[in-house]
Amino acid sequence: MNTSLLIASSGVRAYQGKLDTIANNISNVESTGFKRREAAFSENLTVSIQNQIEQQREIGRLSPPGIRTTFGSRIAGTTLELTQGAPKQTDQPFDFMIEGDGFFQVQRTTGTTTEILYTRGGAFQQSPVGGNRFQLVNTHGDVLLDQNGNPIEWSADHEFVVASDGTISGTNQQIGLVDFSNPQLLKDDGGVYRLTGGAVYAVATQIRQGFLESSNVNLNQEMTDMIKAQRGYQANARALSYADQMMGIANGIMRT
Repeated sequence: MNTSLLIASSGVRAYQGKLDTIANNISNVESTGFKRREAAFSENLTVSIQNQIEQQREIGRLSPPGIRTTFGSRIAGTTLELTQGAPKQTDQPFDFMIEGDGFFQVQRTTGTTTEILYTRGGAFQQSPVGGNRFQLVNTHGDVLLDQNGNPIEWSADHEFVVASDGTISGTNQQIGLVDFSNPQLLKDDGGVYRLTGGAVYAVATQIRQGFLESSNVNLNQEMTDMIKAQRGYQANARALSYADQMMGIANGIMRT
């Protein structure tokens, strides 16, 4: 295939991925605890090392030994930006904000399967479990866990008060906060994250009751990035069109 087509088509795909990332950031500008992602580009050459198994076919090549030179760019990954969002006071007893690093642990039960997920969104509500006792759940029904990985549970006979270290008044439970050796291995799942690798460890971070953490998305920055990405997309789409026209002209010359 024509080299110009390869370069332009890979550019179109890469900028489309960046636009999708920006669109997701903008759509979550009001989502509690949301962390934006930044798309990073990489040259296609970085994924093309030693892809020629038959060494005899490398004879006479001008490219470095063992390397098949390629063209264009791609989305290398989307980096999770963990900067703190602005505090938003709600005065609701079941709203919490983490000041600094860390994530809440929540337990999701699907049939007979349970899994631990992680979130910065601290908007919870009470859910009755019988005997005038309650648990805290998020909008998905995931149960908030304590420092030992057990569901937080308290009696309605006591006022629900949480100290800055996460200790719940009248109980021996403390809201459990964790962090990760590599937070970039977290995978988004609609307001919560799944960890796809790396170590998990407990952290002692301050919690503010009656506050929520706003999204760390800056709408002005996202709109600026979107305009830049659209210009890049348009330029590559135009180059793709020109390359197609040139190939058409060349084919026409060959037929004549």
